[in-house]
Amino acid sequence: MAPVENGKTRILDSAATALRQKGLAGAKLTEIAAGAGMLAPSIYHHFPSKDHLVEAVMMEGIYRNNRHIMAQVEVLGTSATAIERLKAAIEAHIGFLLTGDDYSSAVSRVFDDLPAEMKGRVLAAYSSFDNYWRDLIAAAQADGSARSRLDPTVVRKFLIAMLDSCATWYKPGKLTPAQIAEQAADLALNGFANG
Repeated sequence: MAPVENGKTRILDSAATALRQKGLAGAKLTEIAAGAGMLAPSIYHHFPSKDHLVEAVMMEGIYRNNRHIMAQVEVLGTSATAIERLKAAIEAHIGFLLTGDDYSSAVSRVFDDLPAEMKGRVLAAYSSFDNYWRDLIAAAQADGSARSRLDPTVVRKFLIAMLDSCATWYKPGKLTPAQIAEQAADLALNGFANG
């Protein structure tokens, strides 16, 4: 059984890398198989189609990212303020996307290109991620540290879209992932305009 799981894991890892780097249309099964150290037909021993493989990568990416963010927030303990918890989530999300987790970056990169049926299933799995952010935002509004006049759904959607976009434009260079994460948190929590 171990070789089957090892082969499946290699395929998933290779697919996540290809999806992150090339997007849905650019990720070819032959390249994914080569990255996994096998021939393309071998993929079908583990996944019935490319769509099944892509969906498995999406689900794993959501799971990994959510688990990472929750761990970074919950380690702060109960004494952390709602804004400190939200800041930790923002920094954790960006840091995770930019420091090499191909699965999470693949989700950000290809989600909009998924077929409608698959997108629906991925969105259903995404609900725990979405709900966690909703709770962080609601807590900040409830304790008065965030503006309650802003609709929390709008805040959540803009915030996550802003954070997810970094996977498509980030190139190592002037700023480190940690510096980008810090600036994103500052922008989201303190705004851009002086005054």
